[in-house]
Amino acid sequence: MANHHRSATQVDLSPTLTFDERRQKFIEVGWWSSIPANTIPSHWLFDGEHRLDAGYYTQEAIAALRLVQDGHFKSMPLNEIVADLFILGRFKRIYAQDKDAGWPYLSASEALQFRPVSNRYIARDHAPKNAQSHFVKQGWLLVSASGTVGRVIVTSKRLERYFLTHDLIRVVPKKFYPIGYLYAFLASWIGQALISKDKYGSAIKHLEPHHLASVPVPLLPDDEQKAIHDEIMRAYALREEANELLDEADALIHSELGLPRFDESLVPYLPAPTGSARGKAHLGIPHPKAFTVLASALNDRLDVSYHVPVVQTVIDLLLRGNYPLQRLDDLADNVHLPPRFKRIYVRKGYGVPFLRPSHLPQIRFYDLGYISHLTRVLDSLTLRNGDVLVTTDGTVGRISLVTSRIVGWAGSNNIARITYGNKDCRNGYLAAFLATPYGFHQLNREIYGGVVDHIDASHIMAVFVPKAPDDVQRKIGKLVVSAYEKKDEASIIEDVAIQRVEARLTGFEQTRT
Repeated sequence: MANHHRSATQVDLSPTLTFDERRQKFIEVGWWSSIPANTIPSHWLFDGEHRLDAGYYTQEAIAALRLVQDGHFKSMPLNEIVADLFILGRFKRIYAQDKDAGWPYLSASEALQFRPVSNRYIARDHAPKNAQSHFVKQGWLLVSASGTVGRVIVTSKRLERYFLTHDLIRVVPKKFYPIGYLYAFLASWIGQALISKDKYGSAIKHLEPHHLASVPVPLLPDDEQKAIHDEIMRAYALREEANELLDEADALIHSELGLPRFDESLVPYLPAPTGSARGKAHLGIPHPKAFTVLASALNDRLDVSYHVPVVQTVIDLLLRGNYPLQRLDDLADNVHLPPRFKRIYVRKGYGVPFLRPSHLPQIRFYDLGYISHLTRVLDSLTLRNGDVLVTTDGTVGRISLVTSRIVGWAGSNNIARITYGNKDCRNGYLAAFLATPYGFHQLNREIYGGVVDHIDASHIMAVFVPKAPDDVQRKIGKLVVSAYEKKDEASIIEDVAIQRVEARLTGFEQTRT
């Protein structure tokens, strides 16, 4: 405060001073270094889209542009080195009641996840005329075009089965330019700066195909492009292997525990009404999912979602399974939810990486921040090897494992930690079970809160888990632990490849987490 007061009284901001004189005054009192300012040639304002928003001319964007344009490598606009680049129009999403009558649908954020899954189905009878354009082929690029714009993935075989949102720019490669290299460049800080500078919109940011089309791509020597491409594709192959291991673990969970694939058709809602309501059903209007609740079973909860008979159906099916049930707090060594704390973010080197709930499903960790080493509750936030992670706020019930890569990082107080069988892979069994509908519905039943959903550690402790023999748990758990280690190995390989692109373009080595 003293410095601000001194500046206010001693700095002469008279309009008779020139710009350079006023700037020098700021430098004398130490203000200038703390203000992110930049100068640009005036003709840049009249080039392209005539942008007047300051974000378009940030120091990072201009530095990236100069690295590409003034570098040692030839560059070409992205649209000239790909076969096609397009986005689809908006459409009215009408979901099918029966999954056999629709295509599984993914939003942009879901499509960019490590393990994309969907329980929503776009009705075939009401799909847009260009429905087939919403499906992608393996080896394309997808770029997020709304909300958090510019995130890039290489499409996998797994994504081919999904009907994807219009909010993704599709990039179809040419065989002459390796898609892995294009991905590595667009995912680098240089590519991201060139993409994000063109975003527009106030509350929600957007990106159009012509913005992406004009991004200049530097062309490294062919052998280097090929080497980088091979590493990126190796990373994506590891992710596919990881997902296949999780598929195998999921199949074993159901077969070993004697559980059917859960579907809402198993839930005993009240039958369809007779009379005029039946006539409406014939017109294609589904009857409401109605049920009754005993007054003695209200449990002081009057929110309808708590009493939907999905969880009771889950428990009934678990009781018919191969093994007895046990509460999670009787099974686990510890269930820990850190206290709330003031988050002080610092630059890398002054803190530890901070894992948020939104990071758990991501294909790789985007926008990773660092919290100060001086954080008072840092020890309770520290991630311990092998713990099962469960999100407790926002999107509740996301599951992950603490792998060797993230041991020692800090985790949000909105992520619960469960310690169970960390040394012999039984933790993987617990993670696999909680990720099934049998675990997920038990967690989500307890949600409370208005704007933001919450659950507490006590709700996690009350989840019923089949107490399978240890050898069965280890058999399933080894698959899950191996899958998450492969996921992390893929991220490390990818980061090194992206780092290589950045190093070649900047002329010095970069370090990435």
